[in-house]
Amino acid sequence: MMKSYVGIVSKSGIELFYPEDPATVRFLWRRAQRQNGRVACFWGVLSEEAAEFIQIEVALGWNREALDHLQQHARDYGFILPSREDLALHATARMAS
Repeated sequence: MMKSYVGIVSKSGIELFYPEDPATVRFLWRRAQRQNGRVACFWGVLSEEAAEFIQIEVALGWNREALDHLQQHARDYGFILPSREDLALHATARMAS
C-alpha cells in the first residue's frame, strides 16, 4: 500500500522523515524556516516497506543513501511550498526584526 511521507532534506540528504500529518507538516515547515534556506521540506508517496527502509537509514545517519532510496522508490515526490499565509507571516516577521 502506498502512503504519503514528509521530511526535511539538505545538501547532505534526508534529515527527517515521517508519515504525512498536518501537524507534522507545520512542524517541519517551521523548522525549515529557521534554517534560512539550508534545508527544504519535501513529500513523497512510497510503499510502507520502502518508507521503513528510509526511516532506518535516517536513524543510522545514512542521509544521502536515504535520499537516493527515496528517489528510486517513490511513486512521486516534490517540495512542500509555503502557503500564502505562511509567506505573509514570514515577511511580516522579517520586517519586524
